[in-house]
Amino acid sequence: MEKAFSSLANSAQLSMSRPSSALSNVAVDSETLGRAPTLQALPDLASSPVGPGPRPSRVAKSHRRFRPRLALVASDTVAMTLCFSAALYLVHQPSDASVNSALLANVVLSLPLLAVVVIALALNNLYSKSPGQMLKSSFTELHDIVYGLGIAGCVVLGIDHLFGSLERQATLEPVTIVVALLLAVAVIPTGRVMTRAALHAIKMEQCRVLVVGSGMMVQHLLRYLSWDPRITVVGCVDDDPAPGTTVLGSIEKLPQLVEDLDVHQVMVAFSRTHPADAILRLQSLNDHVAISIVPRYFELITWRSSVKEIAGLALIDVAPARLTVAARVAKRTFDLVLGSVLLLAALPGLAVVAISIKMTSPGPVLFRQERIGKDNRPFTIYKLRTMAHDAEQMRSQLEQANEMEGPLFKMRADPRATKVGRFLRRTSLDEAPQLFNVLRGDMSLVGPRPFVPAESSTIDGSAQRRFEVRPGMTGLWQVSGRSELTFEEMQRLDYLYVASWSIWWDFRILWMTPARVFRGHGAF
Repeated sequence: MEKAFSSLANSAQLSMSRPSSALSNVAVDSETLGRAPTLQALPDLASSPVGPGPRPSRVAKSHRRFRPRLALVASDTVAMTLCFSAALYLVHQPSDASVNSALLANVVLSLPLLAVVVIALALNNLYSKSPGQMLKSSFTELHDIVYGLGIAGCVVLGIDHLFGSLERQATLEPVTIVVALLLAVAVIPTGRVMTRAALHAIKMEQCRVLVVGSGMMVQHLLRYLSWDPRITVVGCVDDDPAPGTTVLGSIEKLPQLVEDLDVHQVMVAFSRTHPADAILRLQSLNDHVAISIVPRYFELITWRSSVKEIAGLALIDVAPARLTVAARVAKRTFDLVLGSVLLLAALPGLAVVAISIKMTSPGPVLFRQERIGKDNRPFTIYKLRTMAHDAEQMRSQLEQANEMEGPLFKMRADPRATKVGRFLRRTSLDEAPQLFNVLRGDMSLVGPRPFVPAESSTIDGSAQRRFEVRPGMTGLWQVSGRSELTFEEMQRLDYLYVASWSIWWDFRILWMTPARVFRGHGAF
């Protein structure tokens, strides 16, 4: 689990109602909202194929945990090789045979730096042996990558200068090293994204999770874990399971189950077992598997919450919101700059899609609708039309088919959607015209998705903090469950975003959005 989002997954549990409620979508209007089937009951984990099975050998376990780490080492090595080649080309601009010969010599000189970079990244736990750690996002690792590259750069520059002075040998130019490391800040995370996608495709990056506890809280936890396709829940253990809950055994059997089922991570939810007994078993596992704990007051914990120590006792600080004037100015500036760049890049594609919409169905290219934005002010949102031009009038005829709980309306196979519209909605390309809303100041690139007035009027309590910021083109809905979220979960994530806001938070959501959209998880 990612460091920051494991905190989110723990804190984003909603009120304990409807553990298997209907699902919702990322855009909440009659143009985007169709219907989704209700979430099916969680499987009987004891009889499920992911439950107890043949005990894997120690060699098989070792290979399964080693190969993803080796793949990341290879990815980083290839990335650094490309960075050095590009840096040497940019610095030297080879144009004749003599320069090419010198360039080849510099490539040989750069080989030791590759080893230094890999060692520096390893020292920053970027090749952790824990499979649970292998599920980290390349974006959350960016801090460790930059830190490792900085350390490697200092070491290489020092060695380069020392050998150049003492041995009077040819060395790499400092500018070449600096350019290569700057390129690596972007190339290494990109390579890791591609490597992890490949590992996931061939089923080599999977985290097997065993949950301690039972009851409603565990049902919510299992629901959140199901949103990440890299996670396999092998079952639950508890001494006194809640009625109707199937467990694999008592907590006393926890060490044996971890060994037999090749568990990578143990997550401790709410159990009625005496803490002393559970702590004893968990302490015996601490050196073998990753252990995560769901805090009791998870509703107050955000990703920016931190752990501090007083007299040996660990305490979790509830982080305050950072909606200062300076933060708002920084966010708006970021929206204007990046929004302008994205709009210019999207214009050719928008023209092609607009022609396709016009040629395949009657009606306007753009869909306009009133939404509620910052400070409860209404504004007109723009989207590419994905439904028949009379979709608004047809909605009243489909109300009986609505499977959503709450104020939202959604259909998986909405008869009003056009052929082109189904593709646009599945890929979220219909949202592209909202870049105009961003530049006008109605919306932001990242924020809570805007509701129509009727749906906004149902929001109450702490969820009303969503109106303190501009609504966004993307947000926590899109990088979490997307269409699998309930209305209450959407409200909870909106509050969490506002209460946890930082510019780094926006960067991370933007980084994760394309992968979630192209993967199509939770979208239809």
